[in-house]
Amino acid sequence: MKFLNYFNIQTFLGLVISQIAAFLAIHFQIKFHMDLLLFSLCVVFPLHFSMQAAFKRRDKALEFFSLFKGGSMALHYSFQVAEDLPAEKKQEANDLLKGMVSQLIDQLENRKAAYEPLQLKLNRIFSFIEMYRDEISKRNVLRMVRYLKDVTEGSVYLISLVNHRTMGGLRFYSIFFIIIFPLIQAPIVLYRLDSLIPTWGIYVFLALTSLILVTLRNFQAMIEYPFDSRGMDNINLREFSLDIDARVGQK
Repeated sequence: MKFLNYFNIQTFLGLVISQIAAFLAIHFQIKFHMDLLLFSLCVVFPLHFSMQAAFKRRDKALEFFSLFKGGSMALHYSFQVAEDLPAEKKQEANDLLKGMVSQLIDQLENRKAAYEPLQLKLNRIFSFIEMYRDEISKRNVLRMVRYLKDVTEGSVYLISLVNHRTMGGLRFYSIFFIIIFPLIQAPIVLYRLDSLIPTWGIYVFLALTSLILVTLRNFQAMIEYPFDSRGMDNINLREFSLDIDARVGQK
């Protein structure tokens, strides 16, 4: 089940540290009064910024995927309406387009950052257009070059997400403060709630706090790269496959 992917070694580490912090605070009666606001900002701000950036990146990926597929479909229809282009050449054009889309999906699924393989696919399509420009018609060729621009723009952005994501320093900063947060929280919680809740309640309270923070951090890490199949909200790449019928437009 995909939701289990939100729990990992960091979740276990956060829970262990929270319980150790609770034990030390209770056993040695370590209490102090301190405003948690400043320290909370050290946890919440980078986590909030990272999650917001990840969601924006996911939405942007959907936008460029739509641009990529829209351009690919426009190329397909342009080939199909070319009356002088033989049926077998239309089939060849369809195969080239399918190969290009499959190449992009394969690279994103397997986190391959090199753009050269996809560039080769685009070059073959452009060479095909140049070779049969008389059969396609000059006006149609000009439109197809614009569609290739959309395809290129979309694919360059999508492949760039393989390496270029939220700043590594900010991600480290976020998980570091989430992990050590219970060490500061435990004495403060003990000071404020010692006479209000039983001892086991402090253990549970600290465990829940760490569990929530680490799970949110794991959620952000999964949405950070929205093309794998781990997260529940990741993009289904196969929905963007080019499902085209080679017989469309043929006589």
